[in-house]
Amino acid sequence: MKNIKLRKFEPLTAEDEESERSGWCVIDRVFDLDFDHEKVFYNSYLNLGLRIDRWRVPPALLKAQLQEAEEELKAKKGLNKLGRAQKADLKQRITIRLRKRTLPTMRAYDMSWNLDTGVLLFWSNSRRLHDELAAVFEKTFGLTIVPESPFMAAVECGLTDEQLHVLRGVEETIFFTQNAKRIGE
Repeated sequence: MKNIKLRKFEPLTAEDEESERSGWCVIDRVFDLDFDHEKVFYNSYLNLGLRIDRWRVPPALLKAQLQEAEEELKAKKGLNKLGRAQKADLKQRITIRLRKRTLPTMRAYDMSWNLDTGVLLFWSNSRRLHDELAAVFEKTFGLTIVPESPFMAAVECGLTDEQLHVLRGVEETIFFTQNAKRIGE
């Protein structure tokens, strides 16, 4: 519980330099960041939500407001051109101002870990989300997630070393290609 609380989700603020943040929340309750045993454990399962918030300032709006602010600053200071540091500072201030007028996008993905079998279920097929979950999971529990695959299933069946050696030589087979016609076409 201590490690879960250390990696709980911390809401983004408009002033944050980072545009995305992730962490744990109570499963099915994205705003509940107050963990206790009853909210996390159910029988032999540890259940958490992986919450990811992201600022999404429309690029066209940022660009338009930045151009306008640059022109105002050049006119006010009597400059022909702004320096790199001035532009960066201006962009940061405009980004903060735009963030204050909007909310970050919020997503939460359920995770359920059977502590008896060691099987972890995560409800997303996105490779990027799997990587994010793996990073937060490893920081929290000090364990590496090993994705389920036919090879790992065979290893867990108790194959002999000779059988595993043969299995390592098996090549991947693709059963469907983009150019193949579907049944009934």
